[in-house]
This record gives sequence, C-alpha cells and structure tokens, in this order.
Amino acid sequence: RGIRMRGAPLIVGRVDGRFQEIYVADEDHSYYDAVFVGQHIFRRDLISGDSAELLSDGEVGTLAARFAREHPDEHPLGSDEEGAEHPRTYAAAELRVLEVHGPYASYEHLTDIDITGGLSRHAAHRGVIDLRDGSELTVAELFGRVEGARAEALGLAAWQAVQDSLQLLAGTPRGNAALRALEHFAFNAGSFSIAARERLPQVRFAVPGSGGRAGGLTLPLPPVSVETPTWWGEVSDGLPLGPDVALRWPRERVELVARTDTSSGNRATLALRDGSREWPVGVVQGPLRRVYWLEGPTFSGEARKALSRAFDAAALYSEETRIVQGPRHRLEPAGVAREATRRSARPLPPRRGRPPSHRDA
Repeated sequence: RGIRMRGAPLIVGRVDGRFQEIYVADEDHSYYDAVFVGQHIFRRDLISGDSAELLSDGEVGTLAARFAREHPDEHPLGSDEEGAEHPRTYAAAELRVLEVHGPYASYEHLTDIDITGGLSRHAAHRGVIDLRDGSELTVAELFGRVEGARAEALGLAAWQAVQDSLQLLAGTPRGNAALRALEHFAFNAGSFSIAARERLPQVRFAVPGSGGRAGGLTLPLPPVSVETPTWWGEVSDGLPLGPDVALRWPRERVELVARTDTSSGNRATLALRDGSREWPVGVVQGPLRRVYWLEGPTFSGEARKALSRAFDAAALYSEETRIVQGPRHRLEPAGVAREATRRSARPLPPRRGRPPSHRDA
C-alpha cells in the first residue's frame, strides 16, 4: 500500500510482547523564592493504558517537604505564577531515558542543588532499570556473575588507563588542569548503561564526578563487550549491522538501510531494498538505534491500533509533526526508533529561575 513515514517524540519499549511508552514527568513544588522540580520515569501499556512509576529522583521531594515544614507561611506557586528571577533555593533533578533494550531501560540522573548559605551539590549518575517493576540492576544481574565481575574489572582498568595517560601530561598547563579535575572523579561500577555493537551487547561505564567543576558531569569509558545473555535474543533482531554511516537491518524478503550523512548534522536517509530494487523511505535525524518489525503472530491488530493511538497522542507532545508519503507498493511494515531524545516524551513546564550550573557550562 506504499511507504508512509511518520515522526513523533515517543519513546517505546517492548516488554513480554507488549509495547510500553516510557515517559518522564515533572513534579513541581516551587515557591516564589524556592524552586523544587523533581522528575519521575513512568511506563504506560499502550493497549490497556495502565501506567506505573518506575523511578523517582527522591531527593528533591525530601527537600521540598522540609522547606514546607520550615516555612509554613509560604504558599506554593500556582501554574500561572512566576517565581523570583534568582531564587535563594534551587533544587532540580532531571531523569533522561538513554536507550531501551528489551525489558531494560538505561537512564541518566542529573541533580542540581544550590541553596544560598547552605547545600550546593551537582551530581550525575547512570543506571539500568527493569521496565516490569522499576528495580535497579547491576551488571552481574543483567549479564551473570562471572561476566559482571569481568566487565567491572575491565572498566576499572580502562579508568586506570585514562589516569595513567594524563600523568604523561603532568607539568604542562593543560595536563595539570586535567589532573586536578580528575581528582573529583571516582569509578563506580553501578554507574553504567547498556550499549550494543553489531547486535552484540556491551556495557558502557560512566565515571561520575562530584565537587569542584566536576559536579554534575560523567566521563564515559570505552564500551566493554560481554557474553550474550538469554534475554538478548528478543533484542538483537531490532539492532543494526554495519558501520554507523551505513546501517542495515536484514530480513528474509527485504532489508532496511540507513545511510548517515554526518556533514549535514547526522541525518540518516532510509530505504528498503530486496537485492537489486530499492525504495526510498525518507530522512530522519540520527543516530538510529532500533527497529521494531510490526508483523507475525505476536503482533496483533489490537497492538497495531494501540501503537497508532500512541502516535496520534504523541503528535501533541511536540510543535512539529512530519508525515512522508512515498510510492504505493506493498511492503512489510516496520517501526523505526532512533536514539531516545534528551527531553522527556511528554512536554515539561519551563524551569523557574534556573541558575547556571557546572553541567550547563
């Protein structure tokens, strides 16, 4: 029936054969001279519509409750009220969904706290949660005890190699500055995300910083390849093969290809081909991460309608909606998912009086 491409700011995962929308929502408890904005990660079953909270930042809510007890005469800001341009208290957390692999989502947790005459803290952390129950997982729980220990040892060795290489620059202005900054970073095996290359799993550690100008920053280390766990089988089919500039997703009858033009801002041109013939699909912003092939007995008509409704609703999340129509030929349907957006799927209210932080710099 032809090729039709539609874009929407929607993050989806597939858990036990059912599509789930993963989104981030704000929780605003701000006052005129005190900003408290926390965030939560939720999942919503696209068929039933049921939602469940997966992760909460926690700390911002605690600080807001303490402020309310200590300032009983202060009143929370209404949705249409503006706060102070430079509030004396600022506490905000941001949760970013980095990527989804089967029933697991990698995330980044950023915290900015500035209290005049009091606490000042900027922190960053990465982790992986189970989309089924929100539990946080270790490398060993995801890939097995032996592989977990090996991956953590290789991550620690990579961090040591970074420090050793910077020692060679000691005595130069840039080298001394880098070494001073490095003192505020410490390897943490619990700060990691899941990655993939050529459909094989990887672990990517991110060394968190604290204090000084390192607060709120992480230093990603080179990915560590790990043995394929049993749950990876349902993930690999949607992952690409080939180099980043020419990714492909082969099928029995047709193959999806994505040719990336990094000179034009990492845009990817999509096409379907079956040997000598090729059908252009459209252009999307890269990098591309996953493809869901919407076919077979496991993908029901009910699931297709639910996914269509989700795209209709997601069109309201963004000010831009794009639809591309191509020549009318009957082809297998496919859903393309690029890298999770840095912002949440649902629109967030503007931050009130947000001061600059080290992470912004």
